[in-house]
Amino acid sequence: MLGLQKQAMKRMVANPEENEQIRAYASILAGIERDHREKMRDHADALGIDPEEVGLDEPPDTEERVTALAKAVGAHVVGDPWRLYVDQLAPDELENADRARGFAGTGADDWNAQIEEWADSFRDRAGDAVADRTDRDLAAVHVRETFGVDLDVFEEEIVDFDPGRVFQQVIAGPIETNGEALEDLTERVQ
Repeated sequence: MLGLQKQAMKRMVANPEENEQIRAYASILAGIERDHREKMRDHADALGIDPEEVGLDEPPDTEERVTALAKAVGAHVVGDPWRLYVDQLAPDELENADRARGFAGTGADDWNAQIEEWADSFRDRAGDAVADRTDRDLAAVHVRETFGVDLDVFEEEIVDFDPGRVFQQVIAGPIETNGEALEDLTERVQ
């Protein structure tokens, strides 16, 4: 009996995104989230407030949400929150995600050294043309050209990358959105 349980567990771990049990649990959660979002939207309408003004967009397609939840489980099992981040949360403008991964979770000292390195490289190539630009200005140009996002976004999303935050946003994001909307609705009717 124990051997069969181990085999079942191995199958689940081998491909958690396609595992029927994981998808069944994800489907239950996705259905609850969808029902909750629809009730929240109805409540906003009843109060005369446009649901989208308080962040209550239409709920995502249930199957898409099930897939997102199953991917979160898969990313957790295989230890790859970066791929989950890129697939589910990264700004659409982010380019060269595999290269950006090298900067994920970079410490402050290393990040400051990287900014300085990029700035020095720019100055070596452009000389006096960039003499009056700060290191951050030059790093911003590099980040925009290389990764397609502003330096501030890159720092917030990539340099400050936190795997736990990724899992929380993917798994609890809709619930948190509903809670924030409820607070906003309460403020508006008081």
